Amino acid sequence: MAWRGPHPMLLLVLLATWLSLAWGETRFGKFKRQHVANPRPDYQNNRHLNNSTYCKDMMQRQGMTSPVCKFTNTFIHVNNVNPVTDVCSHGGTSAGGNLHDSNARFALTTCKHQGKTQRPPCKYSETTSTQRIRIACDKEGDPVHYEKSIQSVPGA
Repeated sequence: MAWRGPHPMLLLVLLATWLSLAWGETRFGKFKRQHVANPRPDYQNNRHLNNSTYCKDMMQRQGMTSPVCKFTNTFIHVNNVNPVTDVCSHGGTSAGGNLHDSNARFALTTCKHQGKTQRPPCKYSETTSTQRIRIACDKEGDPVHYEKSIQSVPGA
């Protein structure tokens, strides 16, 4: 009986590649991959072109659709990671434990999985906003977890 499907050696190579990438990524590196994105031209112009594909494309490009679809993810749109890293020090205030609230507001895109199962293909809806963020920081002062967006204090 002939083998059907992908060659077993190809599967082993793909598995080894995936494991080496997963093991070699720092918590800060994972945070950047999953949450820090360049500004969206359509968002900056307050036009929502390609609304239906941005999350699908970004979630896939950043490795959050395989082997399962990540349920929800927020992208922080900045030109570089420094303003986000600053939230862990002078750009934020302590929210208890290792959590910090940003002083500044950030352009955000939140992607939410719309499928009935977490298996690919992944389909996402998106919401764009400009809000403050709450992140967790490690002892070195680097962001390692996106907690949530937070409403600005009324009148502030």
